[in-house]
Amino acid sequence: MTEVQNQVYMVLDAYWRKYGFGPSMEEVMNITGYKSKSNVHRIMMKLCDLGYCKRLPRSARSVRPSYLKIKDL
Repeated sequence: MTEVQNQVYMVLDAYWRKYGFGPSMEEVMNITGYKSKSNVHRIMMKLCDLGYCKRLPRSARSVRPSYLKIKDL
């Protein structure tokens, strides 16, 4: 995991722990300081491809760390 991926992963993890649902792309963008939603989207999808995160298709705010189970929410 690169530093950039780790930064986004930590934002996702902290947001899920605090609120119980995932952040929007814009919220991740604002927290990390990126200037483009497409970069955040690319990083989040790469985390999913690598197995660090999971997501539900066609569902907003569904990207979550892989250790969280849907039934736990």
